[in-house]
Amino acid sequence: MQQQLQWKTENRKVDTLLPHKKSPRKISKEQMEILKRSLEAFNLVEIPAIDLDGTILAGHQRIKVLQALGRGGEAIDVRVPNRKLTDEEAEGYLIGSNAIHADWDLDLLKNFDVSLLIDLGFDQKVLDDIWNKKLAKDTFDVEEELKKIKEPTTKFGDIILLGSNKLICGDSLRPETLQKLFGEERASMIISDPIYNISVDYNGGIGGKQQYGGTVNDNKPDAEYKEFLKKSMEAALAVTKGDAHVFYWSDQTYIWLIQTLYRDLGITNKRVAIWLKNSQNPTPGVAFNKCYEPCTYGVRGKPYIVKGVNNLNEVMNPEMTTGNNLLQEALDHIDIWATKRLAGNQYEHSTMKPPEVYEKAIRRCTKMNEIILDSFSGSGSTLIAGEKLKRRVYAVEIEPVFCDLTIRRYEALTGTKARIVRGNETL
Repeated sequence: MQQQLQWKTENRKVDTLLPHKKSPRKISKEQMEILKRSLEAFNLVEIPAIDLDGTILAGHQRIKVLQALGRGGEAIDVRVPNRKLTDEEAEGYLIGSNAIHADWDLDLLKNFDVSLLIDLGFDQKVLDDIWNKKLAKDTFDVEEELKKIKEPTTKFGDIILLGSNKLICGDSLRPETLQKLFGEERASMIISDPIYNISVDYNGGIGGKQQYGGTVNDNKPDAEYKEFLKKSMEAALAVTKGDAHVFYWSDQTYIWLIQTLYRDLGITNKRVAIWLKNSQNPTPGVAFNKCYEPCTYGVRGKPYIVKGVNNLNEVMNPEMTTGNNLLQEALDHIDIWATKRLAGNQYEHSTMKPPEVYEKAIRRCTKMNEIILDSFSGSGSTLIAGEKLKRRVYAVEIEPVFCDLTIRRYEALTGTKARIVRGNETL
């Protein structure tokens, strides 16, 4: 009859401990990095268990990381039994102690700040599993909220802090505006939705029935419009990494202009993505109705791009998948973005888009916690999409009323109050 096992804590030198030849526990590079950072921050909290001869029963990865950190000569606490375990006992403990290391509860991980998870070394794929789900339809009523804003509280020059996002009320054509917003930080992606130069009255909104006090001129000569876009791109690129994705929305008639400016500014043209809407815009005197909006896409340098399905045929390959999210992932990688559009009279900003239309570009071209620049924020759809997908959006909007609208939209989504930096004061 074997003596009942009892355990006590002793001191042993790390390098004297021996890995069990049947240890089933393996660790990825990403997990190794998380454990390394944890040990550096908190030291050894969960102590290893060993057999009488120094063979490790639990804690193989902790010992491995301690050695990688140059701490092999250190004496640490270990749990030691009162007798040597039989082979069956040792193997049973090996399996049992590793089996309790379950997968992450992804819903509970959402309660932690994404920057903390990144600092701890969490793999991008794990973070994607937590937050990169398809965005739910946005239900914020822009029209009703705009009616409530009688006198904007935002002042020109204010920086509005919306969680990890920032919005400045200013002119995005001025480099100093972007420098004030970014400081030493830099964006990984630009996605901007400037005026389309199609003679829309911004003061009245799409329906022409409101009075917002907008001052934007949407009827410029082509040369003036080109200079307008060029200045916005130059200011944006100055606060963007050398390797970056660039997206600019426009009317169909100005795709050529965006592509020309891209070439002039060192941006390589890649695609024209299409937002395919569920409605059409009849135009008197034009043979065909407008049912899409183009977004011209280019890159500077060699920016990050998420790995995934590159061939739609893979979706139908039974050796690769039983379905799951592979079809959606494949559709995320093509340049047609099919998202429902509201009725025209519900669009109070002339180029307003639902947050869902931004999600493919954001998921495909950025990592969690990276910065996206939107130089023409409007109603704040990019910022809302970024918040949901745990990217940081730094945005510029020249009209105080739409800054107020974005504040309301963010607070309704998150329940977190905005903070306004005005001069040296935070309101």
